[in-house]
Amino acid sequence: MLRLRRSHSPRPSPSVARVARQALLGGLLAASVTLSGSAVEQLDLQEVLFRASEYLVAYQKSFASIVAEERYAQRIISRTGAQKRSRVTLSDFLLVRVPEDDTWIGFRDVFDVDGSPVRNRQERLARLFLSAPGALSQIKKIADESARYNLGSIRRNINVPTTALMFLHPVNQSRFYFEKSGEEVVDGNSTWAIAYTEHVRPTMIRAGTLDLFSRGTFWIDPANGRIVRSLLVIGDMNTPVRTEIVTTYRPDTTLGVWIPATMREVYDNPRDPRADRIEADAMYSKFRRFEVKVDEKIQLPK
Repeated sequence: MLRLRRSHSPRPSPSVARVARQALLGGLLAASVTLSGSAVEQLDLQEVLFRASEYLVAYQKSFASIVAEERYAQRIISRTGAQKRSRVTLSDFLLVRVPEDDTWIGFRDVFDVDGSPVRNRQERLARLFLSAPGALSQIKKIADESARYNLGSIRRNINVPTTALMFLHPVNQSRFYFEKSGEEVVDGNSTWAIAYTEHVRPTMIRAGTLDLFSRGTFWIDPANGRIVRSLLVIGDMNTPVRTEIVTTYRPDTTLGVWIPATMREVYDNPRDPRADRIEADAMYSKFRRFEVKVDEKIQLPK
């Protein structure tokens, strides 16, 4: 199974952590910094990566109280290009904090498969997260249960739109090589395309005991570190599974943050040209802030 493992990289220096904590947690859309063309030209890669880490830490904390609805359409495609099977799931999506290293992971909780409900509609991920600080293990069980609805023989729990963002977190940046590969306008936003390559074992994403090195590109607004688009590629021609995940982000003026808009995935087996591939597209909507009282008790269904 493709699993996200928790890294044990050193924590960021106190100065980095302090600056990150001081980053604005709300109004990330309205409070963006505007720099002149000459000021942007004077930026270097390390400064843009630092701004991205600041943005990410603030973004995760601000986005953590937001729940979204995900429409996730999967297809199994044969080597001839014919569609063999398809499935559409509806889920609640939420970022959840991992206490041991102060990072965040996206989780989904499926409530509908191909138009048929699989459980009563209740925002149990959000309730667990906000009302029970020690509920991470229960939340992971919900996510594993939801992974049962993934099509194909490739078992995975990394197929959430925010997976790549964790690579920009201050505790993880040292695991990657970064390089500016160009400048592009993405959906009207001027960005730096920054390529990244993982170089530390054990890798953050693994298939059982097999290391799967991650690489890809972030499209980052250099003025404020905002991530506009991400590309994540896991594995290569020598691994039994190769994954490509592209996530786009858009502003939400009501919530005041940039939110995941779409995610596209492809899974294939480079070693076997006869093998099926898996394609999937996700769209995110109905974003809302979620609040519960801290004394509310939640019980998972048996």
